[in-house]
Amino acid sequence: MTYDPLISRGVSSMLPAANSYWHATHKPPTIPPLNKKVNTEYLVIGGGYTGLSAAITLAQAKQEVTLLDANSPGFGCAGRNGGFILSGSGRLSLSAIEDKWGRDIAKAMQEEFDGAVHLLKQRIADFDMQVDLVEGPYLKLAHNPKQAELLCASAKHLESHFNVPSSPLSEKDLIARFGIEGAYGGVELKGACLHPLKLVSEYARVAKELGATLFYDSPAIRIEKHKTGYVVATPSGSVSAKHILIATNAYTPKRFHDSVDNKQFPVQSSIFVTAPLSSEQRAKSGLTTPMSFMDTRMMKYYYRVLPDGRLLFGGRGAVKGKDADNASEKQRLYRAMLNSFPSLSGIAMDYFWSGWVSVSLDNMPRIFIDNEVSGNNLNRSSGNIGYAMGYCGSGVSFAAFAGQRLAQRMMGSNDVDLSLPLYRSPLKTYPFAKARRLALHGLYQWAKIAER
Repeated sequence: MTYDPLISRGVSSMLPAANSYWHATHKPPTIPPLNKKVNTEYLVIGGGYTGLSAAITLAQAKQEVTLLDANSPGFGCAGRNGGFILSGSGRLSLSAIEDKWGRDIAKAMQEEFDGAVHLLKQRIADFDMQVDLVEGPYLKLAHNPKQAELLCASAKHLESHFNVPSSPLSEKDLIARFGIEGAYGGVELKGACLHPLKLVSEYARVAKELGATLFYDSPAIRIEKHKTGYVVATPSGSVSAKHILIATNAYTPKRFHDSVDNKQFPVQSSIFVTAPLSSEQRAKSGLTTPMSFMDTRMMKYYYRVLPDGRLLFGGRGAVKGKDADNASEKQRLYRAMLNSFPSLSGIAMDYFWSGWVSVSLDNMPRIFIDNEVSGNNLNRSSGNIGYAMGYCGSGVSFAAFAGQRLAQRMMGSNDVDLSLPLYRSPLKTYPFAKARRLALHGLYQWAKIAER
């Protein structure tokens, strides 16, 4: 059975974890469910990167915080993503942000995105997190000549306007240096990757050590507003809380709370991991060192070399959750891999899994307090509810940063620049919500034609 946010009523604690490479190589901790009534100042709903980071931030500030998650650690995005550490989130480039809001806002947004990477690496160092962190080049690859020109221009713009180190690569450079065929050029940036399931395990460890109370396999099935806060019911317990932080992102059920219902579109992404590459395959493909890639297609492909010599390759998944494991979906991704690395023909697909990505209507994530009065002035007497979501698939570093920012906003901190589009408005509501998948199917069909 597959969880589908637009069909399923909610995440069940009975759903199995993904049959992923990550779960095959790491066992996350077992954290018991809630089976009593609990009172707390802050309740975090969602135990992935965002929720655990929010809990860590609140606990570091000596606040009373309880966290609920509907399934086991790593059931959602934290056990299904590719482990890429990227500076950015949403689907708007810095140039697009500059065009829409001006250079000062774009530079401030870049500082937030870079701050997310810094926060992740700082926590890994400070708390001695064992997450298989590896540094290496990150390549953006052009799938046609026009995109190659745009990438080259973008690299120059990033260097001159935002001081982001980036090196243009020609088609010949890609073949000579990396053995990549089928691309028309690209850009090389700094990159890093890690084991995403180990990361969520370490976040859970740190949150508990700092004093946060965690309950997993405890879905929030009802949120009731009271005069002085909220009461959240679970199958075998309840939590009375002054403030609620919603951190469920793409795994938010279709009906959960007015502040987030129909505010994001869960889109499926699929990943496979090959058998270990032989020495000959590594030499012919150029996949000899830790590195990560993403192309410029509308429905992007992304891939990385894993520490044990396997190739992880991902891209858009099926429109519906029930179609995730279809043979046709596996074959489509496999063929896409061979377009770039024909020397890998015949290599076995050892693991295949899918997960959900949260897409906002305007391609900009949000960290927002729903009933904020003005600025950081919160209505403390009746409690507050806020959320962070809409990362559009770029979440390993940014989700944790969003959790920190959400916790800071909930505590009334002045550290958050509320002039930035991330913070100053709520997520837009999707119109014609029931037609989202029909539109997505049409977009995929159009993309197949446009990207030939």
